[in-house]
Amino acid sequence: MDLVIRRARPADKRQVLEAVRTIWGGHDRVPDVFDRWVTHRSGPFFVAESRGRVVGMGKLTVASPTEAWLEGGRVAPRWRRRGIATALFAHRLAYARERGFRVIRFSTGSDNTPVHRAGRRFGFRRIAALRRYEAMALKGGPPSRARSADAPAVRRAVGSLIQLHAGWEWRTLTMSDVRRAIADRRAFVAGHGVQAAAIIGGSNDGSLPVTAIGGTGRALRDLLEGLRAEAARRGLDDVSFYTSAPAQRRVARSAGYRPPWAGAAYLYERTLRLRAGSKPSPARR
Repeated sequence: MDLVIRRARPADKRQVLEAVRTIWGGHDRVPDVFDRWVTHRSGPFFVAESRGRVVGMGKLTVASPTEAWLEGGRVAPRWRRRGIATALFAHRLAYARERGFRVIRFSTGSDNTPVHRAGRRFGFRRIAALRRYEAMALKGGPPSRARSADAPAVRRAVGSLIQLHAGWEWRTLTMSDVRRAIADRRAFVAGHGVQAAAIIGGSNDGSLPVTAIGGTGRALRDLLEGLRAEAARRGLDDVSFYTSAPAQRRVARSAGYRPPWAGAAYLYERTLRLRAGSKPSPARR
């Protein structure tokens, strides 16, 4: 098949929207993000073209100076099983390696077995099965906000990843993220000596998203209950977070949280090795 993979252009919009028109029952997110992605400011948005027709697409997002994120991988339904998805995977991996990224990740639904197989074929390993938990806002006492001195303890409590935006996108959590969250009053703690901690993001469609959370036992339960009160204080409908830890899921249930669906977000990761003689590029976009 005559296949060309290139950067998307604004003029591709009509064909891109047509390619995803029936995906996810007509509710694919690509139409909503096309105008932003096609600027390439957050990383390149590629399209796969055959004989002048857009038949697939895939985005590589710059998550940090050393981390890349794969998203938006789509193949028009009539063009599947022709190696297009594989070609888009390979193209983005090559792009990331050539520009010096060291880690590349993506996420997909736990029921998306074709993508699971593709990830394994390209050397990715599944590092987490993240399940969403949510609870209605409830009046009460909000949790204690973290202080500057709590930053190291918060970093230890919440783990190694932070969720970005409102979607299934994660990157490595840094001390800068923690200090910024504390300064912005978006970090909360519970328990003596910070036995549990959480970082929240901006409200999304009436929900308070928790972008990083960790802890154990009663302290975590108190924190989760306090976050429901924080959502109520802000006039929001509910609070939600993702976790892969069975112990945290049990505590979440005891605090009134429930999974809105039975599946999980599978998070995959691959470490990239630089080619001999290559150096990380300061211009990664």
